Amino acid sequence: MKRLLDKRTTEIVSSNSPITFETTGSDMWKVWDRFIAVNGKNIYHIGNICGTCSFFFEKLVDNKNSIKPKETIDKLNVGLDSIDDNTIDILSKIIPNGLYEIALINIKPRLVEVGQNADYFANEQVDLWGIDGYYGVPRSPKVNYYRGTDKEIGNNKKLFEFFVPLISPDYIDQTRVDFYKEQILKGNKPTVISLTTLDVKEPAFLYDEKIKTEFTSHWCAAHYIIDGHHKLKAASDLNTEITLLSFIATEKGISTIDEIHEFINALS
Repeated sequence: MKRLLDKRTTEIVSSNSPITFETTGSDMWKVWDRFIAVNGKNIYHIGNICGTCSFFFEKLVDNKNSIKPKETIDKLNVGLDSIDDNTIDILSKIIPNGLYEIALINIKPRLVEVGQNADYFANEQVDLWGIDGYYGVPRSPKVNYYRGTDKEIGNNKKLFEFFVPLISPDYIDQTRVDFYKEQILKGNKPTVISLTTLDVKEPAFLYDEKIKTEFTSHWCAAHYIIDGHHKLKAASDLNTEITLLSFIATEKGISTIDEIHEFINALS
């Protein structure tokens, strides 16, 4: 499967998006914790700046407000096959200001229930970092999410993909899910929009020297879904592909621009 369909680089400078990246810190660390906020309220805690700490995202509050551009892009329902200037212009109104690598990719999402066998935080993360020493249990994102395609990218590195709903699952409309199932069964690949961060995480030392793990560097791509929650659920229910237009925030993840380019190239 060819995953990467198109890519662009852009800078957004005049957005009035209700979505923002926020940070908090202390006297010792001016910036430590990172958040995604909607209308000034932190919706997700999306990790810290520590490259040797484990990756995480955690839902803080419910959000029922859909975020859509004022102009409806009908072709998103059918699915994009390339990135054009008009699409970027319209969608940039709902993306925070900043520098972005934009990637249009094929995805095959699968729904994950927290604490179950497919949950990264209860399995792959525990294998490398162990159980959280403070809480004594695996970290919980406090929301069911979707996983994508994991991929070995060499030199003890593995890519993990996460699709994280900004809209609480309780607000999913099954009628809309069924509509997109029909679109998919007709052969269309509807397009989902995400605000994405890449966190490259590797422990400073293994918590147990007896552990023999093949991958000690976890490249965690978190796609926070802005628009397309019903499309994502439909694709997961059907166990099939749709497309994702990912706005990768190059200044907001725990990664260098070279690592972001390596991540995008790994999707080719």
